[in-house]
Amino acid sequence: MRYKIWFFSLLLLLLPSTVHAATPTVAIVYSSTSIEIPPEVYKLEALVSRFSNEIMMVRDIDVDTETLAQVDSVLYYGLSTTSIPDIVREEIEAADVPVYAIGHNATQLTMFAQLDMSRVAGASQFYQSRTDETVTFPLADVITTVEGDALSVHASLMRNGKATAVIVQTGPHFYAGIDNLLSPSSILLADTLFDFFSVEANDGHTGYLRLEDINPSSDPALVEAVGNRLLDRGVPILLAVIPVYTDEESGQRIQLSDRKELVDVLRQLEARGASVLAHGYTHQYRSSETGEGFEFWDVENNQPVFVPSTENPPQLLGREAFPSEEAYLTYLEPLLEDEANYIRTKLTRSIHELVSLGLHPLGFEAPHYTMSHSGYAVTAEQFTNVFGQVQWSNTNWQVMGSTPYVSRPALLNGMTLYPETIGYVRTDIQRPIDEMRRAMNEMLLVRESVLGAFYHPYIGMEYVDDVVDLMESVPGFKWLDLRAQNERVMTEDVSIRTNDARFILQDERNFFMKQFHTFLPTSFFERMLMGLALITFFAVMAFLTYTLYLRSQRKQRLFKERD
Repeated sequence: MRYKIWFFSLLLLLLPSTVHAATPTVAIVYSSTSIEIPPEVYKLEALVSRFSNEIMMVRDIDVDTETLAQVDSVLYYGLSTTSIPDIVREEIEAADVPVYAIGHNATQLTMFAQLDMSRVAGASQFYQSRTDETVTFPLADVITTVEGDALSVHASLMRNGKATAVIVQTGPHFYAGIDNLLSPSSILLADTLFDFFSVEANDGHTGYLRLEDINPSSDPALVEAVGNRLLDRGVPILLAVIPVYTDEESGQRIQLSDRKELVDVLRQLEARGASVLAHGYTHQYRSSETGEGFEFWDVENNQPVFVPSTENPPQLLGREAFPSEEAYLTYLEPLLEDEANYIRTKLTRSIHELVSLGLHPLGFEAPHYTMSHSGYAVTAEQFTNVFGQVQWSNTNWQVMGSTPYVSRPALLNGMTLYPETIGYVRTDIQRPIDEMRRAMNEMLLVRESVLGAFYHPYIGMEYVDDVVDLMESVPGFKWLDLRAQNERVMTEDVSIRTNDARFILQDERNFFMKQFHTFLPTSFFERMLMGLALITFFAVMAFLTYTLYLRSQRKQRLFKERD
């Protein structure tokens, strides 16, 4: 398979205002031992998607004489130490465009040949030249430091009071020695992309606050108190709602429609300016509790969900187990179809039940941020955005993260990512607001960064004002109002969008179907019980009908005998 993938934006009108219509054509050329596109490359593409909607990702061994013929800029990403193929070096030089090299092998390219590079382990403290700020990340990385003449230094490693360049510029070309783009220090590289693409950043920072895991077991009083307090302070909150609650121990399922008081609270909050996000349907898989379990990823087997939770899933095989790409795709086809049907059904039920309750979902948040790349493609059929983080890896749910600013990663198939970046109020630590402040200060190193956070209503009111005060302390800060972003949610029968911050709902379901979907069982066990109930019902009806028939026949015989 040739890993040359072009991604064109077909919905420019749905782009956030931060992304410009006229964008460059960008090629990301990477060196890797992996057959599949590595998660780090997906992360790099996501960062670049802020600046371009026409991006190509191509492995170095797949570059040919036509690959870079029409590009405006090249990013070379060396994930592994190797000799760059001659054709890659020749085509990059022939393209005569700005080049941003990252990680290994950069000195094999003419524009970086004069640099002296050294690998350094245990790097955690950095200095950013643009802001004149020093930041210490909680996790240390192995990076590459740079020395050379006539360099403009954008970021440096700080060690024993001495600064050594890590991200540098030489003419129109850039080099970054931060090659682990899944690490927190990658935000330093993310900020320099504004300089590389010569883009003037919008002033200030946008933020949002999400009330998390609202489900039928939630306390209506707490949801109401927290929600109204935030709305009173002018925060256009997001409500991440789960329509069905499942108890881990008893297996009991409670529908949101059974909790009239909570539904009334959600309607009232939405009427005041809150926006609803579909946060899955049950937020659980197998016997796990709603809010604790996963829904669109089989964590036990670390693979996508292919079968209902009551069935034994097949163990997913990797590409290396097949002799050809064609054989691999043939193997995957029925599995991906099963996954697509599972996800589509869950998402449709979530949307329909929320709408049936008088709510208007405008976005999606994957439970625990986990979903396969094929799952994102299915989700993009019904949503135009994703909140939270992205699962960069298609084989390991723990390889996830976000971009510091609003982006449209290729693996989201056109959906906009509104990133969660500063975490949440953790009740398991002594000073949770300080932890959020640390994360926020990191994000402020990046131009246009989003301060995305969430809050669990069950915590109560204790930290509500502290979180708002923290976020609003940022100069030029403004809250994200999802209703003003021209987002859309749709199924075959339902469509929700906004115009001038007002909902436009089209619901072509009939009344019976609206109510039927609300109470339709979802698990295999419940479907079995419903099937048995229907069989019993029809058996009883048949018995009653036959009994009435026999009685009528008997009456006829009696009348005949009397005659």
